[in-house]
Amino acid sequence: MNINQKIRDIGKITPGGKFIEHSVRKLVYEFFYKNHLKKNMVSLDRLLVIGTIARSGTHYAMLLLSNYINLVSGSKNPIGPKEMNQMLPNNWHLHYMSYNKLPLGPLVEKMPHSPNNLIKNINLDDITRSHSIFQEIFWQNSQILHLYRNPLDYSVSLFNYKHKKRADLPNRCKNPSEVLELKFTNYCNMYNSYKNASKSGRFRILRISYENLIQEPEFYLKSILTWLGNEPVDRLIEKSVKLSSIKKVKTAEKEGGEVNPDAKDLKGSFISSGKIGQWKNFYTSGDFEYWKKRFREQNIEIENFILD
Repeated sequence: MNINQKIRDIGKITPGGKFIEHSVRKLVYEFFYKNHLKKNMVSLDRLLVIGTIARSGTHYAMLLLSNYINLVSGSKNPIGPKEMNQMLPNNWHLHYMSYNKLPLGPLVEKMPHSPNNLIKNINLDDITRSHSIFQEIFWQNSQILHLYRNPLDYSVSLFNYKHKKRADLPNRCKNPSEVLELKFTNYCNMYNSYKNASKSGRFRILRISYENLIQEPEFYLKSILTWLGNEPVDRLIEKSVKLSSIKKVKTAEKEGGEVNPDAKDLKGSFISSGKIGQWKNFYTSGDFEYWKKRFREQNIEIENFILD
């Protein structure tokens, strides 16, 4: 455990610790974060953060947006994983704010890449992403696209991606249920943080389920662009969706394009089948009732998700 984590853990059990942490974050926001973005030519209100629960369509949304940006800018060349990462290289917690390194820092792990000027064609300065809980202070003036997935399929996808494809994982889970047990608290904290932030009405958040995005990509890509203040071109929306298909991404991977260059020791494709309802191959009706109760205790109704 690093020194920053030790300090934060002590703060959680110390009287006034939460107030102190909140105050530190506000100071960092005012005297570092805003200036850091400004130096890198990014306005707070023109930054889109794709804040997602893992395995919920982060890179699919990035690919859809990248292809649309490319097309609306006049290019006829398709955008694949390699070109997407060149257009959108910045990871929020690596390049803009290493929130998990507070209070002592370093406040960024890597200097940001200069944002691609083509992004300005959809009224933004940069598009970044994060698997963080909602960052109330740092994201208060930015656009937040939140993607989430039904927790049962999430566990299947994470099992296939991380526990079957990474050779270096010390304690591999044997099945999706073990993954869900391992990630249960994290999933609930993540999901509830965005849900509560959205309910408060104080932030600019658009929440879309992975299942809806996969089932109706044209509608939801158009919705995202409209929400960002654009007037989407229907034929470019349709073409962007075709260029972003799983089949095309897998073909690009075989040609050397990496969907997520930060994924280490990955075996096979970054992309799984993406199908909805995979959980039925791993969970019994008894398992479903067990997890339904567990999630309800955290104010999450599992039946409100798209399950098949």
